[in-house]
Amino acid sequence: MIKSLEENQRGSNMKSLVKTLAILSSFDEQNLSQRTSDIAERLQMNISTVSRHLNTMLDWGFLERDEYTGYYFPGPEIVALAGRSLQANDVYRHAFPEVHRLSHQFHVCGHMAVPQEREIIHLISSCSQNSTDLLIPMGHRHPMHCSAMGRVILAYLPPIQSQAILKSSDLKKYTFGTKNDISEINQELILTRQRGYCKLINELAEGTGSIAAPIFNRNREPVASVSASMSARSLSKMEREEELAKAVITSAGRISSKLGYYPK
Repeated sequence: MIKSLEENQRGSNMKSLVKTLAILSSFDEQNLSQRTSDIAERLQMNISTVSRHLNTMLDWGFLERDEYTGYYFPGPEIVALAGRSLQANDVYRHAFPEVHRLSHQFHVCGHMAVPQEREIIHLISSCSQNSTDLLIPMGHRHPMHCSAMGRVILAYLPPIQSQAILKSSDLKKYTFGTKNDISEINQELILTRQRGYCKLINELAEGTGSIAAPIFNRNREPVASVSASMSARSLSKMEREEELAKAVITSAGRISSKLGYYPK
């Protein structure tokens, strides 16, 4: 009887935790602030249950509330938690100075991102004074199939893994030039491996281009990527492409070596 009660309590605690995480995860880039009723409707949860969980997260500092509008939004404890996560992330620590150097030396917007399932998540974005329009906030997600940093990771993953990602992805067209045919993307992956970097123009957004190179760990796995973004017009110049490709590959190589990777 006692064992049954303990099991029921554990099950109840797990369900409560899942609901808390679901509510917290509902604050995305399209829903930076939400009311209790908004969350309840989105997650198909009882409004009183949502309210109880929101108050708990409010007490812990994971959320804040505008008393005038009633909207909730992520609180400072999330920022502190993200900071601790990044401090413990070797890729982030080694990439940070490299991305800043890249952006200011070559007057581009430098980025570093890590893969998660079918997307990449931006962890670093650093822009020179004349490229701030390409700044991407930390935590922003891009699809792997049509982002330079995502595609270069796909190129260096084992083929079975990269094909599984492509087949399970929503290969949405973001611009007229977005490649969303798997056979066409695979040709780009072959080309990327041949030259050691991915060049992408007008696929994720009109008028922009990026060059990305992979970051490897000691097990030779692509765990992240670094890129330089600029106008499509600038990247269309062969001398500019060659200059930036060399710089991005060099930066990615430095980061990889600090993670214990060495070329064969």
